[in-house]
Amino acid sequence: MSTADPTATPETGLVRASNATNYNITSITFEKVIADLPDDQADILRWWYFHGRENNLSLSRLAALAGVSSSSLSLVFRGAYGAKLDQLCATLRKARDTIKDQVGNPDFIMSSLAKRMFVIFDRARALQTVAICWGAMGIGKTAVSEEYRDRNNHGRTIYLRCGAGMPFGQFVNHLARALGITTMNTGYNNVREKIFRVLSAGQRLLVIDELHLIFLTTRADTAVRIAEFLRECHDRSKCGLVLVGTEVLKQEVFHGQHKEALRQLVDRGTLQVSLPTKPTRQDIAAFLTHYGLTEPGEQEEDARRILQDIIAHAGLRKLTLHLRDGAAAAAKTGEPYTWDHFVRAFHAIAALAK
Repeated sequence: MSTADPTATPETGLVRASNATNYNITSITFEKVIADLPDDQADILRWWYFHGRENNLSLSRLAALAGVSSSSLSLVFRGAYGAKLDQLCATLRKARDTIKDQVGNPDFIMSSLAKRMFVIFDRARALQTVAICWGAMGIGKTAVSEEYRDRNNHGRTIYLRCGAGMPFGQFVNHLARALGITTMNTGYNNVREKIFRVLSAGQRLLVIDELHLIFLTTRADTAVRIAEFLRECHDRSKCGLVLVGTEVLKQEVFHGQHKEALRQLVDRGTLQVSLPTKPTRQDIAAFLTHYGLTEPGEQEEDARRILQDIIAHAGLRKLTLHLRDGAAAAAKTGEPYTWDHFVRAFHAIAALAK
């Protein structure tokens, strides 16, 4: 008579702890579950756990993407490990690499700004330090931050974009939800401690984008309180922390009326970086090449003038939008993309604004 458990999953030999096939498990509990695993196994399980949460996937859908059974995922997420965990993690790692290849942003261009910010993010994470970055609007800070998040996310990089007028409680809850922490019917002190605990696991990086909006659109004491809370997140969890904003962020943090209150945060900012205000010629060439264009010649005077005006007054974000509009116009006609399509699309949009 066989003694094998009929509820064991065939590919892992793990025994089902319950018949439930969901992974309604908090990120706090999950981090405890994987705390004693080797780093490579903890990393791959963390990636799949947060991939499901961040994309609001059911366990069955997540398992289908991973190429394993939902029972197996449910078991490992809850700490029911078996002898074949190595084999399961290898399967999960291969499936993750396939997904990451499929979700790359085809419109993202690795500019000099992107390369510089990526180095800052990597260094802040590796050294568990604080970086404060500021630069002009429209140079692409948010696009770069989001791309880094997409490439390094799922429990590793937590990206939070500040909203105008965001009060302190909303900011804390927003961060908690990004970390997979339930805030409903939970007191502030409890949420706060959970945030510190989750940030402490897995050498995380916390990126706070457009922090200048907090200083511009909230009360001064609220802005200081949020900044101090972020300092406490770093101090308590030892996570990497990158604060990104415009020149307003630099002014308020280093020279504003509350600079003394923010001195502890500034002292932890071992990386204090002023980002470039204008794209380099190499960056512009890279963007044009991405769309199959070269720098407009003398016979393309309209395109040259429009291009120079966009770069001088708006930056790469605006240039990207107009290049994309021109590409769409070319696609409609079924013709290869030329500067003529770019100019016509630009004038068509300008006409709508009149």
